[in-house]
Amino acid sequence: MSDDRSSILVKNAFFNYPDGHEVLKGISCDIKPGEKVALIGPNGAGKSTFMNLLNGINLATEGDVYIDGMEVIKENLMQIRRKVGIVFQDPDDQLFCPTVFDDVAFGPLNLGLSEEVVRQRVTSSLELVGLGGFEERSSFHLSFGERKRLALATVLSYQPEILVFDEPSTNMDPLNRRKLIEWLKQSDNTILLCTHDLDIALEVCDRCLVLSEGRFIKEGPASEILYDRKLLEKNKLELPLALMTHELLHDILHSAEMDEEHRSIIGKFLHSHRHAHGPDGHVHYHIHAHPHEHGHLHEHPDAGHSHNDGHEHSHDDQVPHSHSTSNKKQSDA
Repeated sequence: MSDDRSSILVKNAFFNYPDGHEVLKGISCDIKPGEKVALIGPNGAGKSTFMNLLNGINLATEGDVYIDGMEVIKENLMQIRRKVGIVFQDPDDQLFCPTVFDDVAFGPLNLGLSEEVVRQRVTSSLELVGLGGFEERSSFHLSFGERKRLALATVLSYQPEILVFDEPSTNMDPLNRRKLIEWLKQSDNTILLCTHDLDIALEVCDRCLVLSEGRFIKEGPASEILYDRKLLEKNKLELPLALMTHELLHDILHSAEMDEEHRSIIGKFLHSHRHAHGPDGHVHYHIHAHPHEHGHLHEHPDAGHSHNDGHEHSHDDQVPHSHSTSNKKQSDA
């Protein structure tokens, strides 16, 4: 990424509650504009507390937090909260007006924008989340998935540069979950996903931060972190379902009992799904079925590889790159 600015810069930050309980213990991270980063870790690790540092719901006890170069301190909170939008796990924490229009208009109105601009913001934000035409409906008569998307629209309406999501896919039906994933992948915002849903993290995020007992214990590419079985199990997290399925099919593919027709079908399926290199340095293979070569299957690493047929091939996996503030304090995820 050519931009050397930091959207989110945290330097040796601590956070203690008034009773002395220490939640964050000297954490540091640097997230660049347009990055999509997953924040993962066990319950009680401090994820929600960290998330709340980013727009000043919590202020660091020690250390420094910067948003787009601006320090998160009391004097800067109005500007900071225009830059950082938080979408909480429960949409009802953010929806309190009689109509959808009023909920989405609340933020822009508080920014002092004109009625015309507010109306434009409401319309465009609802269209972005697939709720165009819902303006006069009651927020509380919507489905849970629709309310989740409406909560996102309330944040989008004041156009923050950074979006922070707390468990964005919780309790969403498959269709709305898929719509959310596609929206996240296409977004140009800097995005931080605080989530236990490692499949959405794998599909959306470029990078992962692993938080445990108030400290970042590991960070790196999502394709490495989310394939580190020992790391995930130690932190009470499961391997993403997509990769567990891939491993299972890979094992079945090499079963001696499998006939060529089924071997070819599974090979084609595996070929259509991106696989990853593991963090231990082992290569996790793609399995390709080439019908034009008599159904023979070929294994190869991700890029710059040779097939068993002696021919050189290249394989490029293109990963698609792609707000609300509340005074409600959330318990640690």
